[in-house]
Amino acid sequence: MQIAKMCNIIDFLNNGKLILFIIISIMLNKAHAQDLKASLAILPIHSEIGEDAQPKGGFVELVKAIDEIYKKGEITIKLYPFSRSLNNVVNGIADFHVPLIKLPHISEETLPYTYASEKITEVAFVLYTNTSNKKLDRKNLNKYVIATMRGHTHFFPFIVLEKSTISGGIKMLSKGRIDGYIMEQEAVDNFIRKNKIKNIRRELYFQWDSSIVIPKGKKNKEIDEIISGALRELKATGKLQEITKNIHRPYIEWQPSEMNW
Repeated sequence: MQIAKMCNIIDFLNNGKLILFIIISIMLNKAHAQDLKASLAILPIHSEIGEDAQPKGGFVELVKAIDEIYKKGEITIKLYPFSRSLNNVVNGIADFHVPLIKLPHISEETLPYTYASEKITEVAFVLYTNTSNKKLDRKNLNKYVIATMRGHTHFFPFIVLEKSTISGGIKMLSKGRIDGYIMEQEAVDNFIRKNKIKNIRRELYFQWDSSIVIPKGKKNKEIDEIISGALRELKATGKLQEITKNIHRPYIEWQPSEMNW
């Protein structure tokens, strides 16, 4: 009888040790977990708030795919106006920002942030003009009034106006209040098609790499390994291409004036 009681006590202690071990393991895993904050720019189609008040769009799906690969923590997603989203990385509020064009004519040393070493895809920027006017002189765009979406003025070697929304810029162009509007083709084309605007001419301005912005400093290498490693894995499995084909495509030649609207 005494032996049975002793065995029960030993079993109880062993079970207690096991439970304590499990609790400590969970606490250690949580302590070592590194949750990341993704800051996404609000872009029509690509990253916006859906009717259910949840983020939706291709860039949202991209970050979710990265989160599935990243096992050391969770990645939360929040959407902000473009400039604010980019500044979130600079100010340490977010661990990375999606997306930003990597401009070859601007040295990363001059920027308060840097880019993940692996790109997302390529993006075509289009010059939109009014069909009532002659084509703009591409060699002297500085002599025209041209606008772009806020946060993109540094893309161009000439002065451009900033508009908060794509709709605002295209409406101004359609009414003849500006000479041109430059922005990535998918979001602008979608607005033109949706609103059946015919008096717009379009031509390729330039094609750049679409990238993820990460901070400079001590966190740079670690975050780059997480983000770029995930992008390479997604690319190897073909999932990255599946996602990006619904975000950016090579330049497509078509003209709104030729549409049967």
